[in-house]
Amino acid sequence: MNTQLRVKTGVGDLSFKDALNLNQSKVMNRLRNRFAKYTHLVAEIGEAAAFETLMEKYPEQQKRLMGTLINGTTLAKGFQKAVPILRLTGFMTEVVDIAQNGQDAALEIQRACPAMAIAQEFGLATPCRVICDMELEGARRAFTDMEVSVLSRMADGDCVCIFKYERPAKIELDPVKKTSTFIQILGILKLVPSLLKIAVEMMKKKLFS
Repeated sequence: MNTQLRVKTGVGDLSFKDALNLNQSKVMNRLRNRFAKYTHLVAEIGEAAAFETLMEKYPEQQKRLMGTLINGTTLAKGFQKAVPILRLTGFMTEVVDIAQNGQDAALEIQRACPAMAIAQEFGLATPCRVICDMELEGARRAFTDMEVSVLSRMADGDCVCIFKYERPAKIELDPVKKTSTFIQILGILKLVPSLLKIAVEMMKKKLFS
């Protein structure tokens, strides 16, 4: 993509092959193109209509890209496949498996968001409406059995962005691993110095109160 930003409706022009070949420079250009489309449409038809216009092809794109990752496996294992690509493009991502009780679930944690700076270039306070909201709403519409929620956002002053994905388990989940008694005892032994300090502080408080 060249530096001239194209304004057209729909963002469903990304194939899985494209995703594998993206680097940080290409991603930044794609993001700028999306912000350019959004701000252009907002000026013409308003925020709500601009959002829906850009969402036209997004669920189908999410079905192709995300479906390639999560179909036939758990959400956590599927999302983990994309982590190396996301990190190469500047999105420092971690995935935590929280599946249990028949629910397939995962947390996606973003420690860095390159879109923050791009939003400021276009005069927007945050990138959330153009990036996160479209990604999450696209996932909801593409996978109607999946619940998606935002637990925290860096744009709101939080230290990380955390998104929770949850759906009924479609395959047998790995059992939650229990910590052995020996490991638990070791953990308690490591706490002994801290526990002693707490006891001393409590004694001092009683003596001088």
